[in-house]
Amino acid sequence: MKINRVLLIAVLAMLTGPAMAVEIISASVERRNGHYHVSGVSIVQASPEFVFRTIMDYDNFHKLAGGLAETRFVDSEVEGELLGYTRFESCLLFFCKTVEKLERIEATPYTEIRTEALPEQSDFEFNQTRWILAPEGDGTRLTYEAEFEPDFWMPPVIGSWVIRRKLIASADLIGLRIEYLAKHGLTLAQIKDPDAD
Repeated sequence: MKINRVLLIAVLAMLTGPAMAVEIISASVERRNGHYHVSGVSIVQASPEFVFRTIMDYDNFHKLAGGLAETRFVDSEVEGELLGYTRFESCLLFFCKTVEKLERIEATPYTEIRTEALPEQSDFEFNQTRWILAPEGDGTRLTYEAEFEPDFWMPPVIGSWVIRRKLIASADLIGLRIEYLAKHGLTLAQIKDPDAD
């Protein structure tokens, strides 16, 4: 079954109540030693197994997180190495840039996902992320941590403010979409990508 992403977003926007109730616990952005340090914690009403499988679906992850133009797995010449590619439009005030990232992915099923960008094939001097999943009642406590330094200019004070806003909006959107998928027994692969038309 294919579902149009625009329709899905509209449905999510109308839904309220405890069945669709992402709880944002914290969100912070700091700049230390030339790197941005980002962290956020939310509670999502879906099992850690479901959340893990959904986040690990790189071929379809762009349907989950807003602002991503493309995500996909990439073949590696190194046996056993898992690589993922991401392309998104990064805008800061009037400055917009297409940003690409190729990253190595390592995961511990249902508890942790770690990525590290390959700088020579990314628009980052340094980029590491970590998703930590833990059971929380009937749902999942989802912790996101990232440390990065883009290889393009970002004004430090305004940059931190914009990143924090995007972090909160993304956490809310990702959580709502995961909850919707879990509640209706769907996967990201079943959600139609409007760019494919």
